Amino acid sequence: MKKLHYILVLVILIFAVIGMYTVAGQFSSVIAGSPALAAAPTATPEATPAPTPRAAKDLKGGLFISLSTDEIDHAAMAVSLATKVLQNTEKPVTIFLNVDGVRLVDTSIPQNIHKSEKTLAQMLTNFMAEGGVVLVCPFCMKNVGGIAEDELLEGVIIGSPEYTWSAMFAEDVTVLSY
Repeated sequence: MKKLHYILVLVILIFAVIGMYTVAGQFSSVIAGSPALAAAPTATPEATPAPTPRAAKDLKGGLFISLSTDEIDHAAMAVSLATKVLQNTEKPVTIFLNVDGVRLVDTSIPQNIHKSEKTLAQMLTNFMAEGGVVLVCPFCMKNVGGIAEDELLEGVIIGSPEYTWSAMFAEDVTVLSY
């Protein structure tokens, strides 16, 4: 029985060493500029640069909408309001999708068409085209929606404290919840 235990420990250690060697090899090839890295596809001129958090001064007096439902009428009302505020004021507007709201930006599921003859994904895309920011809760995205990053609607930013909190807690921000 003891021999079996020692053999099992030895096998686990061997796999651990192999795993560390593999990870270390990947990091060293990145640092050394390996041919595999050089062969990786490069960004095209049309590629959108990675988003950066907006400065607190740029969020002052803005609107932050927490959208936690995927019910079509409630969500459409929230997105429509956000878009109208963008179009008619100089206020920065952020929509934060959490809980069931994350499903609105899941491109792997079919979207219902609202009475406005648009899907919520189309409404959110129009909102972003107007200059609005859509953040998605990373925990809800994975744990509630089961959504992978590559399944997100284009332009949606995965929330983090630097994105979400800066928009939610900026000076004189109005927070609405749907």
